[in-house]
Parts: sequence; structure tokens; C-alpha cells
Amino acid sequence: MKVVWRDLITVLTEDEVLDKGFSRAKKAADRVDDPVKVFRVRKQLTRMVQTAADVMSQYLEDTEKSWPSLDRMPLFDKSMVDACVGCDDYRHHLSMLGWGAKQMRKIAKQNAAKIIRSARFEVMHDARKEAYGRLSSIMRRLGPSLQWLHESRLVLRKLPVIDQVCPTVVVCGAPNVGKSAFISTLSSGNMEVNHYPFTTKQLHVG
Repeated sequence: MKVVWRDLITVLTEDEVLDKGFSRAKKAADRVDDPVKVFRVRKQLTRMVQTAADVMSQYLEDTEKSWPSLDRMPLFDKSMVDACVGCDDYRHHLSMLGWGAKQMRKIAKQNAAKIIRSARFEVMHDARKEAYGRLSSIMRRLGPSLQWLHESRLVLRKLPVIDQVCPTVVVCGAPNVGKSAFISTLSSGNMEVNHYPFTTKQLHVG
């Protein structure tokens, strides 16, 4: 499995996910057409709840799946993840997205059932509002995880792609002994070379 970190997709904020879900829900409700008002309102509100939850939960699931699995990742890449952002945090914040998606689908099912069972407009609207409030609460809980993933993506995208099949030589040594100059001379690696320690501060591949 070759890990290409630069392919990680942009991670939305909690507000952006909410806006995406609720705007799609409004459009879905606008497409409902029924001559009987009670049936029309019931269908509109049910569709709003289900669409909002579907859009947001699908985004969370897609984001979770788009990040490489630590269990299938080569040991070198896994070590780089641990050194850069921490494997435990990596697992935790991705798993939070999966948890959030499941909770949202459960909320949609519960509140859609309340709307379908009622013939009173007030009860139906209250069920829709309750669903939106609960969905928003879930997203607020996921906010720190989305922020962590956004910041970690910026770090991980800088990591090089390592072909595990090709033979690899790692050059290491004391500061300011000429490691960068050595690699630049013998390989295609392009890095800054200077006469002071710690000029090289990240991994370079040549």
C-alpha cells in the first residue's frame, strides 16, 4: 500500500458541514408537491430531516474512509504519522467521524417517525426543529476532531511518497556534517545547504 498524503481532501469545518446539510435539505423539501396540505407538509419535513442527516453523515463517512488506515499502512509511514501527529490521536479523531455519522442516521430515523405519526402541524414542525438541534449538537462535538484533521492534513501533506519496494538508504548523523550536501550531490534530492546547524528540518527524498 503506497500512501500519497498530498491526495488528502480538504476537511470542512463544522459550520460548513451544517450549511451543506441544511441547504440541501431545504432544496429537497422545495421539490415536494402534494395537493393535500397535511401530506405535503409531512413529506417536506420528513425529507428535510432525512436529507440533512444523509448529507452530513455521508460527508463524515467519506472523510473517514479517505484517510489511509493505520492497520494497512506500511510501518515506515505509520512511524511518520506517529512522529508528526500521533497515531492515537489519528485513530481517535477519525473514529469520532464514524460515531457522528451513526448518531445522525439514528436521529433522522427517530424524528422522521415522529413526523410521520402525527397529523398536527405543530408537532411535525417541533420534530423537525428537534432533529436539526440534535444534528447541530453532534456537529459541535465533532468540531475539535474536524479541526484536528484539518491541521494534521497540512502537516501530513508535506510527507514524501515512499516506495516500499525500492531499496532505501537513510542518511543520518550529527548536525552540520554535510548530510544535505552529500544527498544533493549523489541524488535528485533538492534541499537547502548552509553552514549552520539544523538547516534541514523535514524529511527529503532523492
